[in-house]
Amino acid sequence: MTDRQKSESFRTPDLVVAETGQFVPEQQAYLNLIRTAEVLGQRVTDLMSEHGLSGKQYNVLRAIRRGGTAGLSISQISEQMTDPRADVTRLLDRLVREGLVDRQTDEADRRVVRTYLTDAGIKLLEAIDEPLLETHREQFAHLSKTDIEQLTALLMRARGED
Repeated sequence: MTDRQKSESFRTPDLVVAETGQFVPEQQAYLNLIRTAEVLGQRVTDLMSEHGLSGKQYNVLRAIRRGGTAGLSISQISEQMTDPRADVTRLLDRLVREGLVDRQTDEADRRVVRTYLTDAGIKLLEAIDEPLLETHREQFAHLSKTDIEQLTALLMRARGED
């Protein structure tokens, strides 16, 4: 490890131990998880910004695309969000204003509003699909397939989804 890499390394876990006098493995794991999410997330954020989207808006668009021609209700979109606290209604309002999403009242149940991608929304997602996959490939290129599978399994276990 070079001096530059050492100076740029994430020191907060060590600083917390020095501050508290306690090494708590769970706290160390949490701090490293958050740092990793921030570092990896920045490239994705930059990619979304190039296309005028936030990560949450992108997640909404992807959920709607998965809904196909049947469209999705707000609750169906909410179930698919990576952030369970996301304000889907507000996100949809902006996507509608930008011409990426359309809303229509469900003919069978007028209380339900379904959302659909517009042609512009479809084209935008198509423009992002491959660059995003390439970003993820590059981010994890230094890990083996086994490493990635183990990491995924550990993260799911940490969330209680094993």
